[in-house]
Amino acid sequence: MRERDPEKSRQSILEAAEEEFAQKGFWGARVDEIAARAQINKRMIYAYFGDKEGLYQQVLFWVYARMEEAERQLMGRKLSGKALIREIISVYFDFLQQNPTFVSILMWENLNQGRYLKAMESSRIRRDTLAAIERELEEGKATGVFRKSLDSRQTALSLITVCFANFSNQYTLSRLFDTDLTHPSGIRERKEHTVQLMLAALCHDTEGGKRHATHPMD
Repeated sequence: MRERDPEKSRQSILEAAEEEFAQKGFWGARVDEIAARAQINKRMIYAYFGDKEGLYQQVLFWVYARMEEAERQLMGRKLSGKALIREIISVYFDFLQQNPTFVSILMWENLNQGRYLKAMESSRIRRDTLAAIERELEEGKATGVFRKSLDSRQTALSLITVCFANFSNQYTLSRLFDTDLTHPSGIRERKEHTVQLMLAALCHDTEGGKRHATHPMD
């Protein structure tokens, strides 16, 4: 094992742990394997993170922080209305495509009913960017871009779940629909369809025509 400075050691451990947990989940992952991946003495893992659970929770925090940073950069562009919806979906698709371990770790955590995420302090996983997205949705309602009856909290939730499902289910859906949803062209097609789907749900007007604001479905 080679000597390193503490920050580089910690980073190497997190990267190795993310791969191990993504492949095997919390219960299947082994500290010995993480140490071997990181090329580090496993005693350093315990020194930095306390135990396997502490390491896993730090990995959860780390992957969520990356997603929040992607959202923060998007919100810093000061987009609004339809342009914001289009870019939110684009950012989520791009992030999930580039971070397959994020998808796998969240799927494992959901299989465990969010056990370890629940044990973390709320301040560690709170994403202020989600509140910012909700505020922009409310502004879109006020300016008439989005339906007045739109539920901003539910819409923010739907933007995440609709995008995530394309990646969490891409292998089974590829088989069922006899296509390759993992291919870049397939991902681009799904991204554009998701944009059109969400805009049709959020706005009065769609490419198919404009609905009256007092339509019963509004």
